[in-house]
Amino acid sequence: MKTFVVGDIHGRCAQLHNLLGMLPRDESAYKLVFLGDLIDRGPDVPGCVEHILNLCKANPEQVLCLRGNHEQMLLDFLDDESLIWMTTATGGDQTFRQYTDTALRLRTDADFAAARDLIAEKIPAGQIEFFRQLPLYHELSRQAVRVRSHAHFVSPVTRPSRPSRHLCFPQLDRNRHGIQPALAAHVSVAA
Repeated sequence: MKTFVVGDIHGRCAQLHNLLGMLPRDESAYKLVFLGDLIDRGPDVPGCVEHILNLCKANPEQVLCLRGNHEQMLLDFLDDESLIWMTTATGGDQTFRQYTDTALRLRTDADFAAARDLIAEKIPAGQIEFFRQLPLYHELSRQAVRVRSHAHFVSPVTRPSRPSRHLCFPQLDRNRHGIQPALAAHVSVAA
């Protein structure tokens, strides 16, 4: 079975639709894997998330989405574990604006709490649950490879030594502040 891998969409729904339209994809013979980072930076985060959520629901055996570091940062913010998602460098401010129709203004601790409450209220509950249930990796076959967020491949015998949520942040030293083009790759796997 052939697998197409798409990564780092970052709210660019129009590019996503164009890319999916170019893929020679037969839903009965191919698998489609999204590597996460559906949110932040681009002009249509809510549309991207909803489209991929619907693709996954419509064909769960053939379409899979992994959790990227941007989804993890949002969840960490919602769970009051980290504020990193709120930086302009991550693009969280753009996602905040798109879901809330409000510019992000953070001056006091109370502003952070208010922002957390507002974004938790405005993101549809189904989308937050979708983010929470996204796996951090997917095994394509027992003899092949595992695919992790951001196109990091590891052998099937490699077991993460860190807590699994840290698979979303494997290379913190790399500059990820520029917008990256959506990645499409074809992975052939022996069955």
